[in-house]
Amino acid sequence: MIKGLDKGKWTRPTDKSAVYLEFAPGAKWGVRVTLMEYDARVEAVNGPKGTWYKGPERYSTLVRRPNFLERIRGITLESKILEAVEEKRRVAEEENRRTRLLDS
Repeated sequence: MIKGLDKGKWTRPTDKSAVYLEFAPGAKWGVRVTLMEYDARVEAVNGPKGTWYKGPERYSTLVRRPNFLERIRGITLESKILEAVEEKRRVAEEENRRTRLLDS
């Protein structure tokens, strides 16, 4: 679906949405991308079933279509999603590191 999101698994829960889940082997925290009709939600989640309803921005970000000025600068929805995914991968890694320290 989106180039660069190929480390995880894509599913199609409905006709108008797609969900991408990415977890490193043995990791509790990972990244979920939910593509909706006009925008996407990118989340750092605690397990495949983890969810944030209006969660803190650290864990959950709503990515909207680029506005007119962003499109002029060459920004695409895909590039905005990939930027948010990189941010949430860092959050998930921090949470995995914290979890490992607490478990030790």
